[in-house]
Amino acid sequence: MDRRRFLTGLAGAALLGPPPSRAAAGCPTRVAVATDDPGQPVAADFVGLSYESALVAAKNYFTPVNHSLIGLIRRLGSDGVIRIGGNTSERTVWWTESGPAPAESHVITPSDIDRLAATMQAIGWRLIYGLNLARGTPEQAAAEAAYVAHRIGPRLLAFQIGNEPDGFGRWSAVRPRSYDFAAFLAEWRPFRAAIRAKVPNAPIAGPDVAAETDWVPAFAEAAPEGLVLLTRHYYSDGPASDPHVTLAKLLRSAPQVEPILATLEQASRRYRLPWRIAETNSVFQGGRPGVSDTLGAALWGAELMFQIAAAGGAGINFHGGDDKVYTPIAGGGSRPFRAQPLYYGMLLFVEACRGRLLPTQITPGSGDLAAFAAREGHALRVALINKAPSQSQCVALDPGRRVRDATVIRLAGPSPDATAGVTFGGTVVDAFGGWVPAHREPVRIAHREIALDLPATSAALVTLRT
Repeated sequence: MDRRRFLTGLAGAALLGPPPSRAAAGCPTRVAVATDDPGQPVAADFVGLSYESALVAAKNYFTPVNHSLIGLIRRLGSDGVIRIGGNTSERTVWWTESGPAPAESHVITPSDIDRLAATMQAIGWRLIYGLNLARGTPEQAAAEAAYVAHRIGPRLLAFQIGNEPDGFGRWSAVRPRSYDFAAFLAEWRPFRAAIRAKVPNAPIAGPDVAAETDWVPAFAEAAPEGLVLLTRHYYSDGPASDPHVTLAKLLRSAPQVEPILATLEQASRRYRLPWRIAETNSVFQGGRPGVSDTLGAALWGAELMFQIAAAGGAGINFHGGDDKVYTPIAGGGSRPFRAQPLYYGMLLFVEACRGRLLPTQITPGSGDLAAFAAREGHALRVALINKAPSQSQCVALDPGRRVRDATVIRLAGPSPDATAGVTFGGTVVDAFGGWVPAHREPVRIAHREIALDLPATSAALVTLRT
């Protein structure tokens, strides 16, 4: 997007456009949408979820009879990406023998992959599958990859070799503290070669780093054969045990990810490879209660998705699972599956970001308000997110052209730290992903503009027909 051209266009609209309505003129904050901008395309499979490899070995999680889990995932879109990896991928063992499996490992067998393949078929999404670089061997990884490729078929997006290798010599302690990118690449290459010897056209993603963003362009520069996707992780804060981790900090964290996204975008352009935040969430080490499982986390997650889409990212995978505070979908085992607050933030993005993402401008600028817009045919959707914990906002929305009608649905809850009672469109998502907005507010349009009240810690999705 040409931001300078957008700002110039907005200035011209301010001089030549129709006067605001009286209601809109009374709002201290204005949001303008560059409706005629070409816009940023958003990948059809942008939305994603990330899970630990241990859940593949768990026998009762990724199975086609988990209709509730499948329904909740499918509510997030007919296209998407499941990523398998995480810290437990460092302790996986691919086992095809009949004898006892190694102790203290997550044993993955062909029958586990069969269940995963059937689940992926039921979901209809594609798969990024992580392999054990930390403690595995090239031969073991190649054998596992061959079976995964055979069973997953065209739903295989890529293999990732290793999880957060930039931490191998630091927090994982599986390598010397001197372990660097050169050391990683030297041991990564034999794994890649062995895998592609078994699966000649195996697609590869990486380097799947947690913190060392500079490893991403270096990895692309090495131009490994079969590389189709650049990947990095991102967590807003952590560890979860740190008392300085707060919901207020999370809601103010949007600026800190921007330099990371800029570096990824530059690498993508230079090497002509898409990039994806393949694992993310609010607070690393599983999330912090009262922060990661709240309405505030839903707003944070929605904003992050829009930020990545606006930066040209191919997608995002929120990490979760049955034992994670921050998981978008809770449940598993004997517990029923249910949508957590973060899930509602993801659903807001899914409903809002259709078509092409358009630039917006907030005047005056405010760290508490975020605004994003997308155009699809004659429909314009604008997501407004008020992150202020106790202050409502009146927003004058200028969609850039006259519209025929407009409606609003809201993402809301009892309080910023509410872990229950969160709704979108006045209703909840049921255990099988069923969701229909119970209430669409009509909006009065005067001279092209709309005045909208945004309660504290809430979001609104405005849908306009032009």
